[in-house]
Amino acid sequence: MKQRFLSVCCWIMVIGCVLVRTDVVGAADQVLSGHAGSTTGLAWHPGGESLACGCFDKTIGVWDVKTGKRQRILSGHTSYVYCVAWNRDGTRLASASYDRTVRVWDVETGRQIHKLTGHSAPVLGVVWSPDGSKVASGSLDKTVRVWDVSNGGNFGVLKGHTHYVISVDWSPDGKRLASGGFDNTIKLWDPHTGAETQTLKGHAGAIEMVSWSRDGTRLASGGRDLTAIVWAMPAGKQVRVLKGHKRRIESVAWRQDGLQLATGSQDGTVKVWEVATAKTLHTLTGHTKPVRGVAWSPDGKFLASGSDDHLIKLWDMFHRDQGQE
Repeated sequence: MKQRFLSVCCWIMVIGCVLVRTDVVGAADQVLSGHAGSTTGLAWHPGGESLACGCFDKTIGVWDVKTGKRQRILSGHTSYVYCVAWNRDGTRLASASYDRTVRVWDVETGRQIHKLTGHSAPVLGVVWSPDGSKVASGSLDKTVRVWDVSNGGNFGVLKGHTHYVISVDWSPDGKRLASGGFDNTIKLWDPHTGAETQTLKGHAGAIEMVSWSRDGTRLASGGRDLTAIVWAMPAGKQVRVLKGHKRRIESVAWRQDGLQLATGSQDGTVKVWEVATAKTLHTLTGHTKPVRGVAWSPDGKFLASGSDDHLIKLWDMFHRDQGQE
């Protein structure tokens, strides 16, 4: 009887370990190293074969995700590179930096096409318009700027935030621009007229990141109040509040099907949430310092994370969802 009891206990322990392992994971499936500073903004090439990373070593790295080798280093910024974004066909990359500039690059040649100047403070957010004709940027000067990529001209300055603007994102239909600020608000803009159309309030702290779902029906935001909020659009109604991080959320990213949301935090973890239930599906714990950026691959199978530990980690989320960690 005693032996049978011990056997049952052992099986319970094994099952418990398996259950924990499917939720909390320490080892990434691939690690990209080589940057000499924090790896912050991450952006997958639209084709999924490469990953761009803005870094505090003042460079942008473009990595081949299959080989784990850095294909190209884009140099020119004179301070931290905080955010990067691909245009829709993957031929151009935009970058935002503490040097107060936005730059546009031809990735194939490594040539800088435009140096966009006008912000009076560091630029932390950058995004392309869906048609690839414009770039929007958010800055610590409290403004959002919209730029003409064909000639580097400035279409307009969007004013309304009362504190730093950290993140910007363009709606998939091109009709709305979202910005998150240190004034604890999200503002929606008409990018064609520059008019402020809506203000979303709900966070109890500064907003670090805003991100549209691929179908444009929802907007996600992450902030210093340790929460991520999912908003139904265009109504601007809160539909989910995601809680679980121990320190502020630095980044949020939608999986392409809109069913899952990833969040990266100052607590050093990445969490993957089931949006419909607000349940944490996975907690990825491999980084040793705060996580600055997260990004899903275009096919939704891999998640990339960047951190103050200078590393980029790639996580095979397809097999994790299948219980094959």
